[in-house]
Amino acid sequence: MHWTKAAPPEAGRKMIEPRNTKQIARSEVTVAELLHDAGYATAHYGKWHLNGGGPAAHGYDEGDGENGNEYAHKFVNPNPADIFGMTERAISFIERSNKAGKPFFIQMSWHALHASQNAMPATLAKYAQKMGGRADDKRVSSAAIAENLDTGVGLVVDAVDRLGLQDNTFVIYMSDNGSGGGGRGRSGGLAGGKGGVWEGGIRSPFIIRGPGIQPGSWCHERIVGYDLFPTYCEWAGISTAKLPRNIEGGSIVALLDDGQGTVKRQREEMVFHFPHYQGGDGPHSALYLGDLKLMKFYENGRLVLFDMGKNVSERNDLAKRMPDQVAQLDALLVKYLNDVDAQMAVPNPNYDPSREQAVSRKGARGRK
Repeated sequence: MHWTKAAPPEAGRKMIEPRNTKQIARSEVTVAELLHDAGYATAHYGKWHLNGGGPAAHGYDEGDGENGNEYAHKFVNPNPADIFGMTERAISFIERSNKAGKPFFIQMSWHALHASQNAMPATLAKYAQKMGGRADDKRVSSAAIAENLDTGVGLVVDAVDRLGLQDNTFVIYMSDNGSGGGGRGRSGGLAGGKGGVWEGGIRSPFIIRGPGIQPGSWCHERIVGYDLFPTYCEWAGISTAKLPRNIEGGSIVALLDDGQGTVKRQREEMVFHFPHYQGGDGPHSALYLGDLKLMKFYENGRLVLFDMGKNVSERNDLAKRMPDQVAQLDALLVKYLNDVDAQMAVPNPNYDPSREQAVSRKGARGRK
């Protein structure tokens, strides 16, 4: 899994970041295309962030076009970050699809935590009072727009219930990265944040509601975003033969009855690869196999090893005590990155440590 960053490459570093090209090819087979061919009405609202012609060029009947983070800033009260505009479009799509007797698939990529200063004034005032801060404080505005987002999501879920579709509709809510910060009070003692593959950067919420799922139930099996492609196809009755040949994910359907099933993927290991500078650690990767997690830092070749079953806070490095496991997992990581032709950071021949830009440690523990 190659996780890109939105910011441009940073010059003057010890390594040169790979070129980050956000351009989904027309030849890629998307889940929307397969679902559309299976008779589903398909829509994508909110941030696209992929170029390549926008949602309309990749299997979606409706969408908001090619847009990115900047899109959020023009929407203010009473529609901060287009939360309620997206809500209205989604509800209309659900109603029209239901009236036509068609199953539907909607992807909503909310912009809300961008442009948090645009949160509704009443909500800003509420959280300024609760948190003892000012309405223009980032923490206050983030809390306020999170409540506005919660209201928008709730309206979409209410529409599903109002139309009597709750018995054959799955609703999934997830985040694209962890809560960040690394502070015990902010992310449960998890290390790191956005722009890193510590748990605070990649362990994120995944909430699902639907037929057969008991309210308030939990599952502790590790899943990842690309598992959703085969999951949606299984729900839609699409043959696995139609899925892209090299798809890495596995369906999570077996987990949903009681949380005790397994996810079958092409590979047993799971890899997060971040060959960029963002968050203080430089280019690095992580590989999971069972309870073990190996992290590799490319500036200096450092390897660290954690037992995630016992040490989710990643404070107890086992690398020196388990050298055989480190070597095994490192070889597996190298093979995986070679197999998928992953982009890598490379040494900078003109690196001058006296002129290197200060490393930003925002949102990371900055462990080196």
